[in-house]
Amino acid sequence: MDTLGFAALTPTYGCRAAAWRTCSREGDWVKGGARRKAEKGGPVTGRGYALWQSLWDEPAGSARRRFAIGLLSPLEALYETLRRRDQAKRLRRRRSLPGCVISVGNITLGGTGKTPAVLWIARTLHKAGFSVAVLSRGYGRRGSGVEKVRLDGPLHKNAERYGDEPVLLARRLPWAAVWVGADRRDAGMRAVAHDRPDVFVLDDGFQHVQLHRDLDLVLLDAARPTGNGRLLPAGPLREPPQALERAHAAIFVGDTENPSTAAESLRQGPLLGKPVFQARPVIGGFFQAAQADFPVPQEDLSRAPCIAVAGIARPQRFFSALEAMGVACLRRCAFPDHHRWTPKDERGLLRVVQETGARWIVTTEKDAVRLPPSLAKRAVYAAMDLDFGPDADRFRDVLLHAVRWWRRS
Repeated sequence: MDTLGFAALTPTYGCRAAAWRTCSREGDWVKGGARRKAEKGGPVTGRGYALWQSLWDEPAGSARRRFAIGLLSPLEALYETLRRRDQAKRLRRRRSLPGCVISVGNITLGGTGKTPAVLWIARTLHKAGFSVAVLSRGYGRRGSGVEKVRLDGPLHKNAERYGDEPVLLARRLPWAAVWVGADRRDAGMRAVAHDRPDVFVLDDGFQHVQLHRDLDLVLLDAARPTGNGRLLPAGPLREPPQALERAHAAIFVGDTENPSTAAESLRQGPLLGKPVFQARPVIGGFFQAAQADFPVPQEDLSRAPCIAVAGIARPQRFFSALEAMGVACLRRCAFPDHHRWTPKDERGLLRVVQETGARWIVTTEKDAVRLPPSLAKRAVYAAMDLDFGPDADRFRDVLLHAVRWWRRS
């Protein structure tokens, strides 16, 4: 397992919008300025998210940030009013499941390592002898209602039906039941009827307050746990930091040796007296996208020409991680999070592969399940995990205590 330095996985905050070339959902990322940027090795990203991220990441005190905050503050206040009203309504409707519920969530938009955390928790509980069901919303799915994820047929069609993250989880956890549905309690009750799990792991569940949980875990970016400190749309916060008082425990993901001032402030504020853990993102290996159990040695990627492709919230983290591991990519192409590949995207990327003579398309695991077959057979994905280091045993004890406490109650 290759452990990545924190710098490799942390985005460069304060980047200017001009540093990014945008790509549209129609796939014109291989044309004009975007192609010239890619040929120079620069990142290309989705227009919408990149614009918001560049505004949120503006340095404190900059004219652009002051202008954006002034413009968006009324919408931020409206968002908080509606959020409070909606959350109070859902809390009044709170219901339970006949099993131990462990929620994994965050308070910001963007990746904080929720999926690797769900994987770690599910594996730990499975090794302890408990049966596990994962409940996911299935963001971006084309299917509707409550469904159990079944990996039948082409993987990219499964991702369209269930969502990319549920398919990733089902692929990595073949012994676990993965259910998708907007109403997690309905999904959980279906799991009870079909699978009789001991434990429900609620993916991205911190804001799903209408479902009772026995252990509420929140993941935070160790470098900037609250982003710029502002609520949507003026910042990435889904809830104010005070919402962390609802959490039972927190996990700071990132630099475990140099905690940020904001992280320390949360430890002494809403997280005071709660268990706090630290974890680092790691790449557990590279695997062929078309055959998940077929590993690809890192040395092969370092020697062979590659292009990097990412459709995640912060693609630069992935590109920097590859660079830190010595995987030199001829071009880097980014798309919006949960991007659905179009035939035009497919033709464009195949043309880039031909022009560069690339041996591999290196991508994220979440992207790999969405790739059409013509790209998947040329693609390798990085399997991301979390390393809790010295906190692993303590975190395991908290998980097992929650399950055993539920059983005694």
